[in-house]
Amino acid sequence: MNVKLLRSFILFCISVCLLSQFSVPAYATDLIESGETPSGIPYSRLGQEIDNYVNSHIGKSTPGAAVVITKGDKIVFSKGYGYANMERKSAVDPASTVFAYGSINKAFVWTSVMQMVEAGKMRLDQDIRTYFPKEVTEKLRYNKPMTILDIMSHTAGYEQHPLSTFTRSEESLTALEETILSNQPEQIYEPGTVIAYSNFATALAALAVEKVSGQSFSDYEMNHILKPLGMNHSSGHPTLADHRDLLKEKATGYARKREGGFEARAHYYVPLYPAGAMEGTAEDLARFAMALYAPDSSLFNRSDTARKMLSRSYTPHEEILSNAHGFWEYRAEPHVVGHSGNVKGFSGNIAIAPEEQLGIVVLTNMEIEQELTSGIINLLIQDRTKKAENPVPPAELSPSGELAGYYVQSGRTYSSYHEVINYLGLIRVQPKGEHDLILSVMGMTGELKQIRPNVYQFARSDSPRFERLAPILYAEISDEGVKRLSKGIATDILPIKGNRSLPALIIYLVWAILAIAFFLVAPFVLLIRWLQRSKKGASSATSHIMSSVILCGTLLVANVIYQVVNALINENVTVDQMNFGISINWALTLLGTVLLGVSIVKRPSLIWKKVWNIVTGVLFIGFALMMAQWNFYHFIP
Repeated sequence: MNVKLLRSFILFCISVCLLSQFSVPAYATDLIESGETPSGIPYSRLGQEIDNYVNSHIGKSTPGAAVVITKGDKIVFSKGYGYANMERKSAVDPASTVFAYGSINKAFVWTSVMQMVEAGKMRLDQDIRTYFPKEVTEKLRYNKPMTILDIMSHTAGYEQHPLSTFTRSEESLTALEETILSNQPEQIYEPGTVIAYSNFATALAALAVEKVSGQSFSDYEMNHILKPLGMNHSSGHPTLADHRDLLKEKATGYARKREGGFEARAHYYVPLYPAGAMEGTAEDLARFAMALYAPDSSLFNRSDTARKMLSRSYTPHEEILSNAHGFWEYRAEPHVVGHSGNVKGFSGNIAIAPEEQLGIVVLTNMEIEQELTSGIINLLIQDRTKKAENPVPPAELSPSGELAGYYVQSGRTYSSYHEVINYLGLIRVQPKGEHDLILSVMGMTGELKQIRPNVYQFARSDSPRFERLAPILYAEISDEGVKRLSKGIATDILPIKGNRSLPALIIYLVWAILAIAFFLVAPFVLLIRWLQRSKKGASSATSHIMSSVILCGTLLVANVIYQVVNALINENVTVDQMNFGISINWALTLLGTVLLGVSIVKRPSLIWKKVWNIVTGVLFIGFALMMAQWNFYHFIP
């Protein structure tokens, strides 16, 4: 009898081991057998389709990924792929591996705002001056009110601050209000008129929640969103100070090597933390997704609050998918909204289809990854069998010739010397035939077909990335001409005008080349002349003065070149460092100008020396005036 029991026990142990190795994992439980996704994939094939797609990209576009799908009040698919850490070969677990959410964090800001609106403590149409200290409001450029809804739709009018979004130093982090006051970008667009994606404006909305609730924003979202939803493996604190245990399960973030493969990213912090510092698991984020579409969500007291939040609140044109109270609309039917996220070493995406009660979460430990973060969303929501809409008769379409020209993106920096970087990659728009367009940007060219008056849809391109950049464009035209080309999401495209027109840019470029060439070559000419005079024993006070002017010009040119290169490649530059460079520009320019004045008083007698002095003075003053036009003397607040 004991032998039989022993055999039974051994067989039971073997069965348990076999089941642990070969049974369907927990992530496949509760799989829905009926129905299909908005893209037409039967839920019975959901796991197979996702596996096929992810396995074709994992290890190529990212070291690791977690994918979680929710339907109704259940997680119907949850799986990790690849490595959370390549060196340790640790696998991704969607229930425990911690990723950086990046800008998905913004969805928690908008949810907090809507909770305040539901409670009657805030209004979406209320001027933000109500909530903030004068240090913020006195910097607003326009008299038109800037509302919370403007912030949600990223039409508050702010440029990007030239300071990096990230910092390596935990010690440099300060309270949210202090961070905002020390990093205020300029408001350069009238509120409600231009889409310009803004981390700063998002942080402003979070500060409004702080002011109204009396809590720090990280405490507010922990107490009113994360804990109520059971998101026990997530934190919005910029250092995870309220959830240090998450550090043990955090995935390593990666970037792509130039020669191929991946390299680990150093850890960075996000000073404007409500805009992108949250970290957590994929399954935690799935709980947030379910709460957004649930009819009895614990996030809100009324079911219509969530419905309102996920409904369209802004669009530049009715044909353009755009914004739903901070969430972005996806090209899908039924209505789908969501938000992507990118930070150092991590990328992610979340999509919610309220009518379908469907949620999709994709997180990766690779920065600027789109094959999975966008691809999985598109795989499940885009109906590729949908027929094209009936075309509008050509007689009703608008001529596309008036859109021809060069454009820049709105969501950049324009009030500091970093502006010059924006014009290194102009967007060119050309008419194609009478009604269509050709766009050239970043080495890519694509064609857009006009489907409605002033509405253009992607037709074809030589680059697969182009459709993501410009799936559809609306040309907003006034009596003064083209105001903007808008795709409805993230950033508009603005025509260059005035002293930034193409002829002006060409003049700036030619003058810059002449001045730079002169002041880089002139010191060598002076050295040769000095050697010749030394042999003859000749000396001239006037020559010494102009030599000093040239030296000032050479140093000014070198400093300007350094500033531009530093802006391009140094992601850790500080405001103090930038302003130190601007101080050098001022000092060299003032010294050179004084020396030029002295040289005018002590006019040389020889004609060639007079010509030399005039050329030097004109190039020096001209270059300085041009640099002033491009904000190289404008201190960054």
